[in-house]
Amino acid sequence: MAKKAKKPDFESELTKLEEAVEKLEEGSLTLDEAIAQFEAGFKSWRHCQDLLEKAKKKIEVLCEEVGIAGDEDGSLSWKDSEMDPDAESGEAG
Repeated sequence: MAKKAKKPDFESELTKLEEAVEKLEEGSLTLDEAIAQFEAGFKSWRHCQDLLEKAKKKIEVLCEEVGIAGDEDGSLSWKDSEMDPDAESGEAG
């Protein structure tokens, strides 16, 4: 029985991307090697982008559940949320 291939995680893909960039920056590759490194790096970059987008969506869902508002630029704000650390505790002072 064949095992399912484990999907690469963000950190391993980022490491692959960094390695590809380093090899390209050295400038000692042949044209074919450089193209292969560029292609490998591009695939890793694209995979990282996909993983970051999934993480962003997951965070947005979690924030919506607790009432943390998101701005148009994608930043989050604790202000006026249930979890606002500066919010009044609701106790009479």
